[in-house]
Amino acid sequence: MSTQTPLDYDPVDMMCIAAARELRNDDAVLVGMGPPLLACAVSKHIHAPGMTYVTESGPIDWVLEPEHQAPIQIAEAKLAEGASMLGDMIDALGVIVMGGRATAAVLQSAQIDRFGNMNTMVIGDYTRPQRRLPGTGGHADSGASAARVISTVPMERRRFKERVDFRTTAGYIEGPGGRTNAGLQPQGPNVCITTACIMTFDTTDGGESGTCEMMLVGLFPGVSIIDVTSQVQWDLRVSDNVHEIAPPTAEELEMLRLLDQNFVHRTPGRYR
Repeated sequence: MSTQTPLDYDPVDMMCIAAARELRNDDAVLVGMGPPLLACAVSKHIHAPGMTYVTESGPIDWVLEPEHQAPIQIAEAKLAEGASMLGDMIDALGVIVMGGRATAAVLQSAQIDRFGNMNTMVIGDYTRPQRRLPGTGGHADSGASAARVISTVPMERRRFKERVDFRTTAGYIEGPGGRTNAGLQPQGPNVCITTACIMTFDTTDGGESGTCEMMLVGLFPGVSIIDVTSQVQWDLRVSDNVHEIAPPTAEELEMLRLLDQNFVHRTPGRYR
């Protein structure tokens, strides 16, 4: 077993491990690109070995061998190894997600707003964007139909906007009742995990009551409340019971590094 010291990790390591801890053994999870691929692989090894790992390209219930590194992308050949089913996008997004069988989706986003709506489409105005992003992938389907969404978003002010530039993924839309008005089912408890903290949303019934706004509930070791609120472009709600999140264990760090030996998902400096 590794002899890592408690502080021998980077913010992105903590983000991935915190996301891995959110998954349950009986979850069917739509896994998005980037750090979610790594976080869900860690979870399948340590926290939720019984979870069903699904990517939008169609492989269902990937069986991860310890010596295999986490997938680089959602359509990688290694996802076929030991899978229960090799389907296609219709199976993954149609049958699993829109069919109501996805109990969770883990998604990376370029922007997120106070109601948990996400943007992976464009930065700036849609008709004259400053930058075009990869697009929707399975985000639109997951925001509409997954039972809960776990988002991973680096803690940077440019990413936490009061209103996203383009709404790729529905969170609680415009607040209480927004999902119902849009013809969507309640959703939650949704969680936003950053490189500094964990945030949930102020609603107990998936979007009908409360403010439905993002709320700070947990801080990573060494992070203060002001460190977080200064990186958010609105008056962030803060729980009365903000707690410190347990740092990574030696087992979690060892598995994370085994699965991402080439820093595909944890590019040094990218998530600071």
